[in-house]
Amino acid sequence: MTEAEFQRNVVELARLFGWRLAHFRPARTKHGWTTPMTGDPGWPDLTLVRRDRLIFAELKSDKGKLTDDQQAWLDELARTGCCEVYVWRPADIEAIGAVLK
Repeated sequence: MTEAEFQRNVVELARLFGWRLAHFRPARTKHGWTTPMTGDPGWPDLTLVRRDRLIFAELKSDKGKLTDDQQAWLDELARTGCCEVYVWRPADIEAIGAVLK
């Protein structure tokens, strides 16, 4: 399963269970892939909120690795204590469903 397919599955689960979410999609330019934004690179793939919960999730294929920038964001977010932080892979789909339910 590709990361894009996996992401679609997670987004479907989130919508099924009533989460609001944001994802910033990269776009291909003549200079390669880029995600138009202001800020530091590595922001997690999904930001989800529902009632009193806030989740940041980085989605990876089964063999995908976090970049240093992605790890730095996840570490900083986790240190705040205000949110849940996850790295999710296709093999985690049942656990993801339990978290989002």
